[in-house]
Amino acid sequence: MYNCKIYHDLDDREIVLLNINVETLKELAVELDMTYQQVADLNSRKGKRQFQKFKYCPKIEIRPIRRKEIFIKL
Repeated sequence: MYNCKIYHDLDDREIVLLNINVETLKELAVELDMTYQQVADLNSRKGKRQFQKFKYCPKIEIRPIRRKEIFIKL
């Protein structure tokens, strides 16, 4: 499972554009209307995203969720 969060960081607050949980990266690609390869590339480049340094570019976080984390939070 994966959690995808797309948001803008402003001075004193965070504007969340999307925050969803999906089973696979392929499902996330369909949700974002992107190819699987684009989503896999975003997922693999954690700190190397040069394009996110632009002022108005949203931040994208794709984080794997382990089954243990789900059961613990319930």
